[in-house]
Amino acid sequence: MIAGIVAIIGRPNVGKSTLFNRMTRSSKAIVDDRPGVTRDRLFGTVTSVEDDEAGFLLIDTGGFETKDLYYQPFSKNIVWEQTQQAITDADVVLMVLDGKTGIHPHDFQLVTYLKENGKNVIYVVNKMDGKEHESNALEFYELGIEKMTHVSAAHNRGVWDLCAEIESNLKSKTDLKSHKAEYAGAARIALIGRPNAGKSSILNRLCGEERSLVSEIAGTTRDTVDTHMIFNKKPYILLDTAGVRRRKKIFDKIEGLSVMRSLRTIEDADVVVLVMAADEGLSDQDARLASLALSQFKPLLIVVNKWDLFPNKETNSARDYALDIQEKLRDAAFIPIIFASCLENQRIHKIMTAVEELYESYEKRVSTGKVNEALQRAVLAHTPAILKRYSKRVKFYFATQVSSKPPTIVIKCNVAEEIQESYKRFLVKRLRTDLEYGNIPIRVFFRAKSDDNSRPDRLDLKVDAELSAGMDA
Repeated sequence: MIAGIVAIIGRPNVGKSTLFNRMTRSSKAIVDDRPGVTRDRLFGTVTSVEDDEAGFLLIDTGGFETKDLYYQPFSKNIVWEQTQQAITDADVVLMVLDGKTGIHPHDFQLVTYLKENGKNVIYVVNKMDGKEHESNALEFYELGIEKMTHVSAAHNRGVWDLCAEIESNLKSKTDLKSHKAEYAGAARIALIGRPNAGKSSILNRLCGEERSLVSEIAGTTRDTVDTHMIFNKKPYILLDTAGVRRRKKIFDKIEGLSVMRSLRTIEDADVVVLVMAADEGLSDQDARLASLALSQFKPLLIVVNKWDLFPNKETNSARDYALDIQEKLRDAAFIPIIFASCLENQRIHKIMTAVEELYESYEKRVSTGKVNEALQRAVLAHTPAILKRYSKRVKFYFATQVSSKPPTIVIKCNVAEEIQESYKRFLVKRLRTDLEYGNIPIRVFFRAKSDDNSRPDRLDLKVDAELSAGMDA
């Protein structure tokens, strides 16, 4: 268990995200010299310098901006609203100051705001990269503060002394909230899709709070926002990702970094939820994202959002729309589809139910006896063709499930390389249906009996190569 919430605040570009990454020993926050990069609240765990099982929850926030200094494209200062929520939730606030540029009028405004709200504040002067910057920090005493901690997040100077100071501060408080450092066995659910499909709105609906920023501007989400939630007494981690456009349409460095993190999130997820806009249809990019998830054998759920905007709906509109998606995805017709409207809160509650079913299938294991029975039924139903090269048919000896997440089956046979691809697809489909794996992709490896040294995981190199090709598409 960890106790205490610590929020990092400050002006844009003072090094908050660099400090967050350094303290959490991660690279969750996108770091760039451009001000205003961070928008959403990012959560991370800082382990105790004395006890690996203890620590505190750290929140990275967007910069404090006003009308006279505003870097965001939004008509409303929604980034500051997220920061205010972090300040409200925090037991301790780290106000980060820029030791290189010195004091700024916004620093006075922030100090005043924190004092008016009675927050417990640790003032941190960042970018103290050398002794020549020590004298620059003296001017911050004009803010009316008595103590400052000097760090260089970029060069990892003074950061762990700061962590020790935070822990000491938290120990002096008796009303700290406790949190689980990690949700044990929590399934990771990735929300992916093109920009402005409604991923952040769906996340907020599912978790019941304004966790992610939502605006009419495409590309609002930049960092991958993770949120813990409990559904049917089971833990889940929802991952809201940046919208993914085609590589040819990406000209901004920050968007490129965001897209790469979104693609990596698919690899780390247990279930992938592809969110698409009903009024735009399944685009080529949506199909690529679906194929990428399936190439990694991830359970996939398609959510057709903004169904309220679909024109001229009739009784069979949803059915025809689903058939069109299945036709475009061809061999992935088993993928479940939910038609929803986040704006009108229609069928959003069905998403987690579908996710739960997919995850249960993803971690399912079937006994060797049942696998062999299913294989025997499939071969009897459709006998493999004679192989011209050997003038004989493929003979299957036995099959077994060797792992789950995803379910992986190895089939031993006399000839493995010569089996027709169409027959392999037939067997995969029959095994998925007969063994009740549900609507998820399964891996089936064919091994010649003479290849005793072969192992299923040897094919992972081939899978990785297919994944790389999918990301380049």
